Parts: sequence; structure tokens; C-alpha cells
Amino acid sequence: MPQNTFLEELLKELPEPMRQEVYDFASYLLRKHLREEEKAWNAFSLTQALQGLEDEDLYTEADLKERWTSNPEK
Repeated sequence: MPQNTFLEELLKELPEPMRQEVYDFASYLLRKHLREEEKAWNAFSLTQALQGLEDEDLYTEADLKERWTSNPEK
């Protein structure tokens, strides 16, 4: 017996409240799967967007130093 036919037959045997629980759980599993898929895609996208940037010198050490003056009016 194919698995989805078996599952359909099994669901027919359950009382309605239990069928609702099965539906709720299956919905939860689907949402969880989609979230995990989205996280994986976001990580991949970010990795691709940043690829090659680690070798670029965007700022020098001088750019990072904060300048302080003794005269606050300047």
C-alpha cells in the first residue's frame, strides 16, 4: 500500500478531534521546515554577498583612529 494511501486510511480511522491534532502537527512541521529553509537561504545569500570582501582594504588604520583635540571649540 502506498504511504499516502496508508496515511489517508489511518486518518479516516481517527476521531475528528484527533484528526485536528494531526493537522495541527503537520502544519507545525511544515512551518518549521520552511523556517529552516529560509534560514539556510539567508545564510547562503549573506555568504554570497560578502564573498571577496575579506580581501579588500576598505579602511586604513588611520581611518579607524578617532581624533581628539585639546580645544573643544574646533
